[in-house]
Amino acid sequence: MLGFSTKEIEFVNSIYVFGSCSEKQGLIGEEIPLCSLPDQPLFDAETNECIADWSHWKANVGNEEVSFSPTREEYTEAGIVINREPGPGSLSEISLLRFLVHRLGKERFFMSDEGLLSHFPMCKNLKKFVQTTQWEHPDLANEERPSQNISIRSLVDALSCKNPSLFEPGLSNTHWTYWLQPT
Repeated sequence: MLGFSTKEIEFVNSIYVFGSCSEKQGLIGEEIPLCSLPDQPLFDAETNECIADWSHWKANVGNEEVSFSPTREEYTEAGIVINREPGPGSLSEISLLRFLVHRLGKERFFMSDEGLLSHFPMCKNLKKFVQTTQWEHPDLANEERPSQNISIRSLVDALSCKNPSLFEPGLSNTHWTYWLQPT
């Protein structure tokens, strides 16, 4: 799961596992797909607030330093509204990640099947069952239980019947356009 960790003040690929070929269940680790550079940090060292300037910023993605000076139009093409003047703190971490995924492609931020399986030596011959980036995450804030959610229920059915076609993603609420836009 790719996201931003407010605890670590970093972008992370969190790795969750549930199943018989792993000794540990749930969150088992994470990888850092992108981070700040010392000469132009994305976050304030004291407050942990995002201090990126929308008019120019850079980051380390994988092992590559990338630098951007996008226009408002380029942000608009990525589905991001820039309604502030340039300067420190004018770009949120969510907008920064959205722009990177738009510009560089989501593949740069997702782990490969081989990379993911390397975390699970007992699962060497495991085949992909279902993959999706668009699904209906349970609305835990409104007390929806996972057992009431179509995505989770259908995934359980698909697994128990060994039939991936039974998985129903439901009404997607996981796309970044549903994330809260900072004000």
